[in-house]
Amino acid sequence: MNLFQKLLLPLMVAIFIPVVLLGYLSYERSKMQVEDVTSAFLQDNLQHNTEKVNEFLRELDTAGFRVIGSSKLQRMLQNPPPLDFFQEAEFITEMKGITEELRGAYELFILPNHYENYPNYMNSHSSFGLELTKERITKSFELGGKAYWAFETGQSGASKDLYYVRAIRTLTDFQNAGVMVFKISHTWMTKQLITPSQYPRFRLLLADGQANVLASNLPIGPEESVSLPTSTLQGQKSTFETELMQGKSYYVASQAIADSGKDLWSLIATIPVSDLTVRIDGIKIFTFWMIVGSLFIIFVMLFFIVRQFTTPIQEVVRHMRQVQLGRLLYFKKFATKKDEIGQMVRGFNSMIQGMEGLLQTTKEIESEKQQLQQRMLINQINPHFLYNTLDSIKWKAESAHEQTIGDMVTTLANMLRFSMNEENEWTTIERELEHVRNYIKIELLRNNQAFQVLFDVQPSSLHLKILKLLVQPLLENAVRHGMNKLTERKGKILVTVYQEAEDLVILVEDNGNGCEADQLEDYKWTTPVQGATEGGIGLYNVNRRLQLHYGRHYGVEVENKVPHGFKATLRHPILESTD
Repeated sequence: MNLFQKLLLPLMVAIFIPVVLLGYLSYERSKMQVEDVTSAFLQDNLQHNTEKVNEFLRELDTAGFRVIGSSKLQRMLQNPPPLDFFQEAEFITEMKGITEELRGAYELFILPNHYENYPNYMNSHSSFGLELTKERITKSFELGGKAYWAFETGQSGASKDLYYVRAIRTLTDFQNAGVMVFKISHTWMTKQLITPSQYPRFRLLLADGQANVLASNLPIGPEESVSLPTSTLQGQKSTFETELMQGKSYYVASQAIADSGKDLWSLIATIPVSDLTVRIDGIKIFTFWMIVGSLFIIFVMLFFIVRQFTTPIQEVVRHMRQVQLGRLLYFKKFATKKDEIGQMVRGFNSMIQGMEGLLQTTKEIESEKQQLQQRMLINQINPHFLYNTLDSIKWKAESAHEQTIGDMVTTLANMLRFSMNEENEWTTIERELEHVRNYIKIELLRNNQAFQVLFDVQPSSLHLKILKLLVQPLLENAVRHGMNKLTERKGKILVTVYQEAEDLVILVEDNGNGCEADQLEDYKWTTPVQGATEGGIGLYNVNRRLQLHYGRHYGVEVENKVPHGFKATLRHPILESTD
């Protein structure tokens, strides 16, 4: 997985999850709002219908009191039963007038106390709809003047018509005189209910405490059953809930009828959830496509934003692969940008520049090493010829009894043998100092013992390994520039060798006149000192050899001594000899 994918995927997850969650919460919030609105709508409808039903019940009770308080009816019911057909016909005619006067908006049937004595009257009302059984008549008498409701139900449980049954008692001694029955047709009852026309499947039910449907705005088919919510049957005053009825979800609201007495009537409003969630489904579909569209736009934006940041890095990485193949090329794109990408590119180019400088320095060092090796080879031309020549000079000097010349030739031969040994460029401090002593011996013979050389060498340093021919140029510089201006036997040179931390330090000090200030400043060792003698060039070569081998920390440092004199300090890493 590359950097682009590593950045894009977490960003997509970090944004997609909140967006999807927000969409889901938005949908759920919309659903809750619809439920709240539905609850308010249903409760408001129930409230209006409850008021109408309560008004209807109060009107019916008032009509019942009118019937009971009718003096004509009281007189007729207290008269003895008819003795023949003509008396019964007269009763029927008079009762018909009274019922027409008292019925109001409903059908009214008056049942005399001894109804068995009125066969023709009873037959004339056989189509009334309610079978007034002995049990129903007895129940009305037992209620002591209070009404109860009776109805005949169809196969589906919905009532055809509703009947208000109440005993008629005498006004003087409150004895049972008869039974009044008001018939309220199902059609008339349904018309009194207020239902919203915009919801054709909205059902409004009037039910009693035994789950009997007293009225319904929608017809209940023969194969359809109506189940009422448990909360309604338990007599709760007002409820709203979602219930599963006949395999479908319904919003159900109920309202208790306060004036229904012991029958515990309730109004129940139901509406299929699907009728209201049509809008929710539209919101859901809209929310879904809005989320999909938003996620697509976010993905495209993230794609280009992440690509804008990762493309420069990828190009830099591809360019780095070229560098790994040895092609040190500058990366020119994005170098002028002010952000972190531009800083990275500029840092990369600085690294390339440093690598080029390092390679150039390495090439120069290797070239200089080759030149030094060539000079050493030139100096080693035919050493056997030189040795044989010096040996011949030595024998001739001894034959002429010139011991000094013989000693000088022997010492010079030893020096040449040490210098021209091409097998190894390494030696020990002990051998290096022996070579220095040979050089000093020749110089003392040449200058008639004009100066002294003292050695202060730490014994533990004698076996340490060191580059060959490093100390002799320092002594040569001291002899040529420090001793040549002093009177005879006044010059002194001190050679000190000791270990300091991880460095081997060699000091060469003299008591000469020192070096001029401007000339001392020239000894920076970047190039050979302009106009310098062989001693100055020798110091430069020693310093350069040390730095080529060990770095800038090592080399030769020079300074004037107070009150007079010159000091050269050589630093060499401590290396144990393997000999």
